[in-house]
Amino acid sequence: MRRLSLSGLIIGLLLAAVMPVSAAPLAGGTVGIASTAVCKDTATVAAGGTATYATNRIKIKVYAQNTDGSFHLHSEAASEQFGSGAYLLAVTVDYSAKPVAAGRVMRIDVQLQRQSGGSFVNDGSLVSTTISAADQSCKDRCSVTIATTDRAPVKGTVTLRTHFGAWFRPEGRLYGAIPVNAGASLRNTVIGVPCGASVRVWFYPATGKDRTPKLLPAQYWPYEYAATELDGANPYTTSFAKGVAATKPLESDDPYAPK
Repeated sequence: MRRLSLSGLIIGLLLAAVMPVSAAPLAGGTVGIASTAVCKDTATVAAGGTATYATNRIKIKVYAQNTDGSFHLHSEAASEQFGSGAYLLAVTVDYSAKPVAAGRVMRIDVQLQRQSGGSFVNDGSLVSTTISAADQSCKDRCSVTIATTDRAPVKGTVTLRTHFGAWFRPEGRLYGAIPVNAGASLRNTVIGVPCGASVRVWFYPATGKDRTPKLLPAQYWPYEYAATELDGANPYTTSFAKGVAATKPLESDDPYAPK
């Protein structure tokens, strides 16, 4: 996945099962914030929705709060260009030349834009979120985008973890937990994963007779997903139907294990 500059310590995870949570209708499409991470030196936003024009981009503006409560523009950046249809991508705004203090309140504005002539123009209303900056540098972090080719058989939770133990035992550091409803497909970006790390994706059924966690394979190799510097807009695809049941004991403190 594409390299991001963010921290795993304080991440504003606003993940939803299928579409970004704060989606707002626009004249030509939709945009929403799927997740945010703000640190002293960078801010990273995963945004998604649909676009109807041939050439589009996402513009991110980062504002810092003043002592009087107002906000001033601190830095901004734009995504790569993309075509019409569904999109999900992460944009990093680098302000390492003028870092902010830990705890500084920052506002993130996300705007869908379309090409008009030789420039880009706003395509409808923007969406915003506010978050305090973390107290760490956010370099050398990546994203992993997951998409399913089918729909969840029952309601449950999809987790993404780095692993250090048995192949078929859900364990390791948790980087994302995504709720999914029965009959829903999944397309989400999880941010804050160390670049070069191998992660695994598990589905925990919340209903039904069989609540054994299922390991969801990646399309490139059987079980693991890599957090790399490749384009984060190209997701790993997996399938609920191809999930492999866990065969080792679960961790005693696993919050998603069947009770």
